[in-house]
Amino acid sequence: MDIETLLAGPGDRTAALATSHGLGAADAAVRVAEAERFHEDKEDLAGELAQRWGEPHHIGMQTVRLRTATEEIPAPWAELSLRVADVYLWQLAEDGRWVALGVADLDPDDEIELLVVVTETDPP
Repeated sequence: MDIETLLAGPGDRTAALATSHGLGAADAAVRVAEAERFHEDKEDLAGELAQRWGEPHHIGMQTVRLRTATEEIPAPWAELSLRVADVYLWQLAEDGRWVALGVADLDPDDEIELLVVVTETDPP
């Protein structure tokens, strides 16, 4: 799925723009190298999106992740905070929706993913 498809409809959508293969059980050094590549891809894509939507906010998700233990954080932010350390975040001028871009690499047992989230829900 691409970003244009995600933007086409209403509601919340989360999609992996890229996914590693076989890294859930990979050697730690291999996983680190692949995570670095995914973060470079995120930076490249963020640069392209910044040309379209302006400079993004860079938001750390640790505080949101910690808050999930004591309060109800709305979807999709709660799940996203458990998967990514930080996101680039834009609010689209045309309809007020939010677009978040991050790398899901926090769980060493999961594959690494370059994630994009489109939502109407304001970030917490």
